[in-house]
Amino acid sequence: MNGPLEPKDVEAYGLGSPYALPPLESLPSSMVSSPSSPNSPIKSPPDESASPPMYTPMLRPPQYELNPPSIAPSPHYHGPSPPIDQSPAVHPPSIVVMPPPPHKMPQFAVWCVAKPTMPDPIIQEALDYACGSGADCRAIQPNGPCFQPDNLVSHASYAFNSYWQKTKVAGGTCDFGGTAMLVTVDPSFNNCYFVSS
Repeated sequence: MNGPLEPKDVEAYGLGSPYALPPLESLPSSMVSSPSSPNSPIKSPPDESASPPMYTPMLRPPQYELNPPSIAPSPHYHGPSPPIDQSPAVHPPSIVVMPPPPHKMPQFAVWCVAKPTMPDPIIQEALDYACGSGADCRAIQPNGPCFQPDNLVSHASYAFNSYWQKTKVAGGTCDFGGTAMLVTVDPSFNNCYFVSS
C-alpha cells in the first residue's frame, strides 16, 4: 500500500476511513477474480509460502527460583597473622579549673565540734578537760570573740577544735569521750574563727 487513499477511492468501496482497501486495479491479477454468486465458495489464495507455526498458549507462566549470588570463599591464608595492637588508648588529660576558696584555708579542712545531742554534764566534763590540757579557751571567756552565743555546746565546740588542731599531729583524736565529731563545714561565725590546718 502506498499511502492513504484518495477520497474517490474511499467512496468507491463504501468505507468511511482514510485507511481503506487499495483500488482494485492495483491488486495482482491472481488475486482478482470475477464476481461470483453469493453462494459460491471463496477460494483461498495460493499457498506460496509455508504457513506460520501454530501458537500454543501456556496455561501457567514458568516459575523462576531466585538464588542469592554465590560468593566464592576466600582462600585460606596459612602464613603468620599481622600483629594486633593491644596498646591502651591514650587520651589527653582533662584540665579542671577550680575556683579559689572564699577565704584562705586548707583544701580538705576538717574541724572538731561538740555533738549537740549529748547531755550537758558530759559535755561540761569534756570541756574542762580540753581547756586544762592545752586548748586556747581565752576566746570563749566573757568579752571574748567566741563567747556569744553563751551556751555549752558552742563553747565546747571551740575548745574541742582548739585542742584537736594542736594535738592531732602527735596522735590527738576528736573524741572527748564520744561527745565530739568531725565536720567539713567551717563553724566560724562573725569574728569567731575556728582554727583549721
